[in-house]
Amino acid sequence: MSSLVRRAPWAPVLLLAIAAACSSPLDKPPVEQRFYTLDAPRPEAAAAPADAPVLAVRRFRASPGYEGRELVFATGDGAFRTDFYNVFFAPPAAMIGDEAREWLDRSGLFRAAVASTSQADPHHALEGSLTAIHGDRAAGRHRAVLEVQFLLIDTRAANTPILFQRQYRRERPVADGTAAALAGGLNAALAEILGELEGDLAPVVRRPAPAPAQAPPAVRPSGGRAARR
Repeated sequence: MSSLVRRAPWAPVLLLAIAAACSSPLDKPPVEQRFYTLDAPRPEAAAAPADAPVLAVRRFRASPGYEGRELVFATGDGAFRTDFYNVFFAPPAAMIGDEAREWLDRSGLFRAAVASTSQADPHHALEGSLTAIHGDRAAGRHRAVLEVQFLLIDTRAANTPILFQRQYRRERPVADGTAAALAGGLNAALAEILGELEGDLAPVVRRPAPAPAQAPPAVRPSGGRAARR
């Protein structure tokens, strides 16, 4: 029977089918992904005064389309594509929130900048929303686009008033359209945004608290005859 298999014209096809059936999926090379982080370390730490407030950084949110971990590239005409092989190590909104907390903790504006899960009693809370993070190309030039909105709230005042609100956008030129170039451009853009955020928060946080309202002086009756009655 073995000679029949060797001589038959369909023998090579049969042998390939048998080999494919016997192969294991584990024999296939795994799909390799490259992971990137968002890092914006502050150059140096500044000392905060003893009476500086405590800041709680709440969990940042992301606009639809930027909630995943895949790097995003604009392809023109309002279309975008995601890169399955190049991804962030964690959701980008979460990493930006962590970087903002670490940056402001070293800024000297706050006695401490803690996560929202901390048991510390904060004076202020910072909220953030990631509205854009992608690679773009315009006029033949590649750019890293990052846009984040920040909101500072007074957590100890009645009705938790908003003390500061602003949206920051950076379009950082990069060398090419690769994932590595995009990640480097996003890190540079994030450092610029956090540096500007620190400068904007300084006069808000260091603003002296309003003096407590004083009760009006008591009205004393006059010393006339009608008052004595």
